[in-house]
Amino acid sequence: MLIENNIQAIGNGLKFTTDVNVDKMSKTDPFSKFFDQAVNLLDETNVIQKDVEQKQIDFITGKSDDMIALSMAQSRANSAIQFTSQVTNKILTAYQEIMRIAI
Repeated sequence: MLIENNIQAIGNGLKFTTDVNVDKMSKTDPFSKFFDQAVNLLDETNVIQKDVEQKQIDFITGKSDDMIALSMAQSRANSAIQFTSQVTNKILTAYQEIMRIAI
């Protein structure tokens, strides 16, 4: 499961349209901060996943023989992916509920 695909899906799926000019909006509004943190979470998880993939390649090719470091990296990546998946699901659920609100 590549996190890069989730980043692209969120970016494509969450298109917000407003009458307010985007340039006039400040980057200090709560939604911008929250969205930036969510994207950063996806980026960090992707970095962790790529690190594990590199450690796996190094172990398979014999460049490294540290099985404990590999196992710990895999556990960390698994936890990060699960956490990121849960956060993504909650964000999408909240977005869907907001879109159901009649104005």
